[in-house]
Amino acid sequence: MLNAPQHSSPFRIWLICFCALGLLLWANLLIPKGAYAQETSSPIDFSADSIQTNQETGIFVATGNVVFSQGMMSLKADQVEYNRQTGQAVAVGNVVFTDHDGNIHFSDEMQMNDQFTRAFAEPVISRMADRSWMAGETGEYVKDDYTVYDSATYTPCDCDYADGEIPIWQIDSSKSWHDPNTKTVYHTNLHMKILRMPVLYFPFLSHPDWTVRRRSGLLYPSISYSSDHGIKYIQSYYHVIDDTSDVEIRPYLFKNTGALTNVRYRKLWDQSDIHIDLTGGPVETFNQSDQNVLAGSIQVNTLIGESWVTTADINRTSQDTFMRRYGIDDATRLKSTFLSENIGHNTYSRVESYDIQGLASTETTEKEPTVLPSVFHERYLDSPRKNMATRLRLNASQVDNDEDYDINRWSGELYTFEEFPTSVGQFSLESRAALQYHMIEHSPNSSTYTGELGQASGTIGLGWSQPFTTMVGKASALIQPKLKLISIKATDRTNSIPNRDSADFHLDEANLFLLHRYQGQDYIKTGTHIAGGISANMMKTPIGDMSGFLGASYRVSGDVQSGLNATNDQERLSDILASIRMQPTDKLSLSFAGRFNPDDFYLNESRSTLAWSQPGTSLSTTYTQRSESYFSAASIVEEELIVGLNQVIDDGITLNVQQTYDLSNGQNFQDKSIIGLNITRGLQDCLTITMQYTRDETADRDIQPVDEIMLLLNFKYLGTFANSSGGN
Repeated sequence: MLNAPQHSSPFRIWLICFCALGLLLWANLLIPKGAYAQETSSPIDFSADSIQTNQETGIFVATGNVVFSQGMMSLKADQVEYNRQTGQAVAVGNVVFTDHDGNIHFSDEMQMNDQFTRAFAEPVISRMADRSWMAGETGEYVKDDYTVYDSATYTPCDCDYADGEIPIWQIDSSKSWHDPNTKTVYHTNLHMKILRMPVLYFPFLSHPDWTVRRRSGLLYPSISYSSDHGIKYIQSYYHVIDDTSDVEIRPYLFKNTGALTNVRYRKLWDQSDIHIDLTGGPVETFNQSDQNVLAGSIQVNTLIGESWVTTADINRTSQDTFMRRYGIDDATRLKSTFLSENIGHNTYSRVESYDIQGLASTETTEKEPTVLPSVFHERYLDSPRKNMATRLRLNASQVDNDEDYDINRWSGELYTFEEFPTSVGQFSLESRAALQYHMIEHSPNSSTYTGELGQASGTIGLGWSQPFTTMVGKASALIQPKLKLISIKATDRTNSIPNRDSADFHLDEANLFLLHRYQGQDYIKTGTHIAGGISANMMKTPIGDMSGFLGASYRVSGDVQSGLNATNDQERLSDILASIRMQPTDKLSLSFAGRFNPDDFYLNESRSTLAWSQPGTSLSTTYTQRSESYFSAASIVEEELIVGLNQVIDDGITLNVQQTYDLSNGQNFQDKSIIGLNITRGLQDCLTITMQYTRDETADRDIQPVDEIMLLLNFKYLGTFANSSGGN
C-alpha cells in the first residue's frame, strides 16, 4: 500500500514506477540469497509519505512514517535511505527494528546491509522477546548469529526501561552479547546492581536466554540465620550432562557448625531411571565438634520384562541426627526398599524387601525391622455364579528385629463375595477361609512364646443395606442404613503371635464392616459381632450441604481380644463412630470424625477441621486428639492443634502463617511456628523474595529447639560463571 500526497500526473506516473521498484528492492534486501525461491510467497508491505530517487547515484529515499515489513521482521523510521550500489540502508529518526526472532531494537540511527540481515546502531536499546532489556552505546545485529552490545546494560525486569524506569536489578558490563545458536547471553567485566547500586562484580557471567527451559548454571541462593548454626548459606549449581541426565551440587555453609555438600544426580532411559542423592561433610554432632558424616539415597525405577514394575530405594546415614539438625531431611526413620509389582488381567503380584534405620535416640537395633522378603500374590478366580467374585491370596514373609522378634510367616486366604438384590434391600454374602503358619524367635530376655505354630480360621459375613431418598423440608436426602453379621471360627493364637501388625489399628467407618478389620494376621479369634451404621447425604439444607455417618459394633459371642483396651468381658459394644461434614457456604467447610466411649460418651479419638476461604484469604485449623487407642500397644496420649493462614496482602505479596500446638497431657505448648512472606509485586517479574521465620521445638540428643530466619532471593535467569567468546 502506498500513501503519498497529491502530485501532477507525470509525477504520479514516476511515483508508481518507483513504488514498484521499491517493492522489488525490498524483496531483494529482505530475503537472504539462496532462500529467495522459498520465501517469495511471503507478503511484503511498504508505505511512506513520500519517495525520492536519484538514478545517477542509485540512492532511494523514503521519508515520513516509513514502514517496511515481511513476516516477523519490520523496520520503522522517519526516513530510510537506500544505496542500491553499496546495498546499504540508513534509517534515521525514531528507528524501530523488529528482527526475525521478535526482538525489538530502538535507536536514533541504524545502518543496515546484507539484505537487512545485519544492523548497526549507535546507541541502541533492545526489548527482547521475553520482555527483558539490553542496551549499549553501540549495538550490532547479525541474523542467526549474534547480537552484541558495547558498554552494555542487561536486565530481565519487566519495566519501561526505554522511558527511564529503574529496574530492580541489572547487569552493567563492558560487553554483552546474545548467541541464538547456543541460546545464551554472555557478559564480561560486569557489575550486578540492585536499584542501580553495585553489589557484586564478576569477570565473566553467562546465563540462558528466554528460549531455554533447562540449562547449566547457578541457582538462586538461600541465606538464613538460626540460633544453632548462626548464618547458613546455600548455593546450588545445576549442570546439564545431556538430554537425559543432570546433576546438582549444593553446598551448605554453617558459620558455627561446619559445612555440608549435597550432590543429586538423575538419569533417564527408555524404561528406567536413577536418582542418586548424597550429603556429607564435617559438621558438629553430639559425638564431636568436627565429625565427618555421610547420608545417601539411591532410587532406581525400571520395567523388568513386560509387566514387572520395579523400584529399589536405598536410604542410609552414618550419623542419626545430622540430617534433621541441619535441615536436610526431617525423617525420624530411613527405609530402604526393594519392590517389584506385576498387575495382570485378573492378578496382582508383589515382591518386597525393606530395612529400617531408626534416627531417634530411643531407637535400637532390636527396633529396626528388616523384611527379607515378603512375597504376595492375588488372583481372581472364575466363579460358579454370575454375581459372585472369588479371590485367592497367598503371602510369605520373613521379618527380623521387630521389637526383639524374628518371625517367618506363610499365609493363604480364599475370599468370596456375592450380592442378592431384593425388594427389601441389597443382601450380600461373604466368606473368608484363611490358613497361616508361623516360626517365631525372640531375644533371650523375653518370656513369650518361641517356636512354630499354625492357625486356621473361617469367617462368614451376611450383610444388608437399603438406600432410599426423602425430602426434609426443601432439602433432599439420601439415607442408607447398613448391617452386617460377622462370625469367625479360629484357632486362638492371640497370646502367642506378637501383636505387631495390628498395634496401629484404628476402628473407623472404613473398616467397621470388613470381615477381617485388623491389619495383618496377628489378631484372629473366634467370635460373632454385628456391625451397624447409617450414612446420610443432604443437599441444599438451610446450613448448606451435609453428610454424616453413625455406627458401632456389638460383640454377640466370644472373648475380648487380648491386647485391646476393653478391660472386661462385659464391654460388648465397641466405641461409637460418628462423623459429619458440612459446607454451609462455598467459602466455609467443617468436618469431624470421632470415636466415643459407649458408656459415658467420652471422646476417645477425634479429628476436626475447619477451612474458610475467600479471594485472597484462606484459614484452616486441624485438631487431632487420641486419649485411648483401640489397642493397648499403641500410643494413647496425643493432642495437637494446627492453625494455618494464607493471606494475600496485596497483589504479589502473600503472608503464610502456621502454628502447631502440642496440647497433650493438658499442656498448651507451641510446638512449631512458621511465618513466611513472599514478595513479587512491584519486582518487575525478575526477582522473588521469600522471608521466613521458623521456631521448632523438636529436641532429640544434639537437636535443640531452634529459631531460624531465612531470606531467599530468586534472580531471574542468573546462570553460571563462564568465559565464552561471542560477537565481533
